[in-house]
Amino acid sequence: MKKSHTLSAASLRRAPVASRDPEILPLRPQSKPACQFIFVHYESAWEFDAEYGWIPRLSKLLGKPGVNGVGKDGNLQPAINGATAKGGTIIRDDDRRLLRDGEDVDSALFYGYGRYYQTVNGNGTRGPHWYVEPGQVPTVTPSNRIRWNKREGARVFAAFRAHLRDVGMVQSMHPLTLMEYIDAQNAKIERLRATVALNPHLATKLDEAVAMLDAMQAEPEPEPEPARKVTRKRSRADG
Repeated sequence: MKKSHTLSAASLRRAPVASRDPEILPLRPQSKPACQFIFVHYESAWEFDAEYGWIPRLSKLLGKPGVNGVGKDGNLQPAINGATAKGGTIIRDDDRRLLRDGEDVDSALFYGYGRYYQTVNGNGTRGPHWYVEPGQVPTVTPSNRIRWNKREGARVFAAFRAHLRDVGMVQSMHPLTLMEYIDAQNAKIERLRATVALNPHLATKLDEAVAMLDAMQAEPEPEPEPARKVTRKRSRADG
């Protein structure tokens, strides 16, 4: 009797490498393999995590031809140039700051995060690579359906983003950005308070929102950037 099997964590990085059949993802007609990508962080993109506190919210630059200047070869450099011009911080997967204490390149969880699984089509031919985020591990059911470890994967991804913050791979959260998020949470609480009398079932959500606000405010505020000294050009009238 055929059983489900969970693949090991993705270890293939960029260049094609031979893989054992049980480690190859079977493609179905409706499958949409994720393409090559690289992470980018924009300074105002943050979210509060109950375990890790304020962590950066990341965007993806996709190696998809025709998107953000990416050519047919999937070269991400045009997209990287565009994101950098907008003030984005590129999270390169070969940055050695991604290595955690005691890790080496081969055993690293975050270093070389641009990993993929090989795939096979229904007719047995090799399919496109299926790229995954840190922590994503698939299970293949007897009917060849792919299930992802969404809950566990989300926790690993949160740890990954906390690591980026802790080792300085992203810009620190600006105090004004923090205040924007605090104001937004306060507004959410006020909306809930205005409706909880008519909708008592929202009381739990109100309590959760207040608790979240307390936790958000308990986080140590980022150090403000030194104020820039503004100088005024002397005019002839100044003497």
